[in-house]
Amino acid sequence: QTDGVEEPPPPPPAAPCSPCCTQCHVASLPSRYHGMISREDADQLLSQAEGSYLIRESQRQPGTYTLALR
Repeated sequence: QTDGVEEPPPPPPAAPCSPCCTQCHVASLPSRYHGMISREDADQLLSQAEGSYLIRESQRQPGTYTLALR
């Protein structure tokens, strides 16, 4: 604390990339976006870091996005 003003907490960590994820390596996309990956792949990525999250495109409803949290 400084002068009674609290600083915001740091952002949660993004889920790490894996070889199955190619879209997150496109420079124009944020590292938290993993493209169209399955729920199972998202769960596997998220299991590597407590408090992590990622954004993925839905496989069942293309054009919609899912925020996955751990």
